[in-house]
Amino acid sequence: MKRRRLFLIMFGMLIVVLTVNVVSRGSGSTACPATGYGYTGDVELVFAQEPASVAACFGEGCTPAPVTRSADGRWLVPQSAPYLAPAVSVTSVFVDAVGASGAHIAHSLPIETEPTGEQPDGPGCGGPFRFKPVHVP
Repeated sequence: MKRRRLFLIMFGMLIVVLTVNVVSRGSGSTACPATGYGYTGDVELVFAQEPASVAACFGEGCTPAPVTRSADGRWLVPQSAPYLAPAVSVTSVFVDAVGASGAHIAHSLPIETEPTGEQPDGPGCGGPFRFKPVHVP
């Protein structure tokens, strides 16, 4: 009697495992690796009106540092000192700028992301991302 009961339990477990396997294959689900992607590129600031000067930084209570234009005329804030304090998750940028008219703006603005289009682990697993340009009013 014990052998029969053990056999039925083992048989039932086998049926459950096979059913789960068949269902998961049939559903098209993909097992993706636990890959975390970080983006370490610059944050581009796009202004509605051309500023006379720009300072920026990342993190709560940070101290803005002057930003200079790149060779191609863009305002890029690198994720490095003096803009980035250690152990800060870059999700927003604080911008302090003076417009050509002398108007002063100081805003903390969210940074949005978008996929790069690369999917090294397959189309269902996502992949690396980059920051979208931050539009400063």
